[in-house]
This record gives sequence, C-alpha cells and structure tokens, in this order.
Amino acid sequence: MSMMLIIQFLVLTIVISGVIIFVLKKTLYDSTQGAVNRLNKETEDVRAKQAELNEKIKQANEELEKRRKEADALVAKMTENAQEKAKEEREKLVSKARQEGEEIIAKAQATKDAMRKTVEKELEMKLVDFSVDVLNIILSQKAKTSLHECLVEEFMNELEKIDTTVITQNVNEAEIVTAVPIDKKNKERLSALLKTKMNREINIKASDDPTIVSGAVIKFGSLSLDGSLRNFIKEAGTALKEKVEKS
Repeated sequence: MSMMLIIQFLVLTIVISGVIIFVLKKTLYDSTQGAVNRLNKETEDVRAKQAELNEKIKQANEELEKRRKEADALVAKMTENAQEKAKEEREKLVSKARQEGEEIIAKAQATKDAMRKTVEKELEMKLVDFSVDVLNIILSQKAKTSLHECLVEEFMNELEKIDTTVITQNVNEAEIVTAVPIDKKNKERLSALLKTKMNREINIKASDDPTIVSGAVIKFGSLSLDGSLRNFIKEAGTALKEKVEKS
C-alpha cells in the first residue's frame, strides 16, 4: 500500500514537474519569442531610421554638391567679371597713357617747331641784316642813290596798279618811309596818285629809314606795302629756301 502511494506520489510529482516544466518552458519561450520579436521590430525600426537617415544624408550631400557647383559657378562668373573689368580698366589706363603720351609728343613737337621757326626767323632777319650791311659796304653812294631812285619809280608804278578798295573810308593819312628823305616831286606824285585812286585827299606823312637800304614802304593804318630793297632781299631768301626744301 505504501509502495503504491509512493509510486503514485512519484508519478504525480513527475506529472506536476512536467506540467511545471512545460508551463515554465512555454512561458520562457513566449517571453523569449516576444523579446526576439521586439528586438526584431526594434532592429527593423533602426534599419528604417538608418535608411531614412541615409536618404537624408544622400539628399544633403546632393544639395551640398549642387550648392558647391553653384558656388563654383558664381566664383567663376565673378572672377570672369573681375578679369573683364580689370581688362577694361587696364585698356582705359593704357589708352589714357597713350593719349597723354601723344599729347606730350605733340606739344613737344609743336614747341620744337615753334622754336625752329623762331630760330629760322631770327636767322633770316640776321641774314637780311647781313645782306644789307654787305650792300651798304659794296655799293657806293652814287649806286645807292641810283638804286633808290629806280626802286621808288617801280614802287610808284606798282602803286598805280594795286586795288585800294581794301582801304577803309576812315583812312585819310598815309605814311611813306624811304631810305632817304623823299623829294618834293615824288611826294606830290604820290599825293595825286592816292587822291585819284581813293577819291579823297590823303595826308602824306613822310619819314626816312636808312635800314631799308633803298626803295619805299607805304602804310595805310595797319595795311603796309613794302617796296624796299630790304624786303626784296627777304622775299628772295624765302623763295630760295622754299625751292631748296622742295628739291
């Protein structure tokens, strides 16, 4: 009897243990499976967030690359504009410098030409003076007188041919300059000639100037007609100079 009870107790114990073990195992399995499921879900969530984060990083990188390209294009454009502007400014400076250089050269050339003309004029006047001095030396007083009379005669003849309409009506006086004092005959002839040509009385103011060597100069205000030997020498020198320059 007691053996049967022991056996029954053992069987019951085994059954109960099996049930307990099954329940524990079931509970543990469900708990583990739930944990695994939660872990899997969390893993999936993490992967999804990681994928989302990767996508955002990708978009951010693409946006960054786009902005970088835009920035590079802007820098290139600004550099090109700056270079173009610098080129324009450089060309302006070069053009201004060239223009100023040309102006300086032109002014220097003009100054040079003016100085050359001044020197040439002084030389011409010196040559005329020299020629006059030479003539005064080599011509006798008789030759000077004869030459003077011939030149005065030619001057009077030429005066008859000139157009006096250019002389204004308010001019009523003429100044006659001769190498030696003009004689009464030529003075009266000149007065009659001017009266005929200008249709009015012209007062004759006579003076002498030995530096003209021979001949006469007549002045009507600012208008002057030069028939002196000095002027002939000057004109001959100028004509000779022009001929030499042309040849």
